[in-house]
Amino acid sequence: MAIPTVYNTGTASINAGETTATGQGTSWLTIGLTAGDLFWAAGYFVRIASINSNTSLTLAYAWPGSTRTAAAYEIERVPDEVRVLEASRQLLASLTNGNLSSIAALTTAANKLPYYQGAGSAALTDFTAAARAILALTGVSGAKIPVVTGASTAALRDIVGTVGQSSGVPTGAIVEYGTNANGEYIRWADGTQICLKTLTGLGPINTAVGGIFISANIAIGTMAAAFATPPRRMAFSREPGGAQCWLGSSSSPQTSTDGGAVLLYRPATSSATTFVVDALYIGRWY
Repeated sequence: MAIPTVYNTGTASINAGETTATGQGTSWLTIGLTAGDLFWAAGYFVRIASINSNTSLTLAYAWPGSTRTAAAYEIERVPDEVRVLEASRQLLASLTNGNLSSIAALTTAANKLPYYQGAGSAALTDFTAAARAILALTGVSGAKIPVVTGASTAALRDIVGTVGQSSGVPTGAIVEYGTNANGEYIRWADGTQICLKTLTGLGPINTAVGGIFISANIAIGTMAAAFATPPRRMAFSREPGGAQCWLGSSSSPQTSTDGGAVLLYRPATSSATTFVVDALYIGRWY
C-alpha cells in the first residue's frame, strides 16, 4: 500500500509571524512526518524544521500568512530521494568552497600541522616536540599551567604553591605565599622575594638629640623567610592618634635573615609605648 503524499487529518492553529503550529485531532509524529516536509495553509508553503509531537510542529520560518485557528491545512511529504539530493547538494557545495581543497593541495611532511591563512587558503606549520608534549599532558584539578621543561618535555605546574629552582631554572610554582611568627613573605619563580613585618607596642621616644627626641634601638628581628643576600628595606612608622613620628635606621646591621634595627624620631618627647613600625624587605631568595 502506497504511503499518502499528503496528510491533512484534523485542523491546525498558527499565529502570524510565529513558527509553532498546534494540531487538533492530528497524529503528526505517529504518521511519520519529518523535518523537511512542507506545511501548507491558505496558499502558503513553509518547510517544517521539526515534528515535536502528534499535535506540535515547528516551522523553519515564521508563518507569512494571517493567524489561523483550528483551520484546514495540509502537510506534503517530501520524497526521500529529494532529501538525499538536497543533502548531496549541500555536501558538494561545502567540498567546492575552496577550504577543503586548499588543505588537500598541501604536501604533507613529518611534524607539520595544516592551518588556514584565510578563506580558501591553507599552509603548513611546524608541530614541535615541545608542542606535542604539552598536548599530551593530562588535565588535573587545581590552578595549573603547562610549562616546557626540555626540548621534548612538558609538565603542569602550580600557579600558587611552593616555588623551587635548580641552577637558576624554576622547578616549582609561579608564586608562593607564607606567614609565620616573623611576618609574611611572597616568593616568585624568578627569585624575587618580599618580606613584611609589623612591630607594635614600641616606645618611649624620650632621648633628646638636639631639638628632637629619639627612641632606643628597635630590633626588627628575624624575617619571615631568608634572602640569598641582604635585601633592600623600607620601613614606615605609625603613631595611633595621628601625632607626628618619623623613622630612621640605627647602627644595627641588616643581614639576609635579620631585619636589623630602626629608631623612632619625634619633635616632642613621648612616654607612650603604642608606636607601630611596618617593615618591608625586597630582594632575592636565590
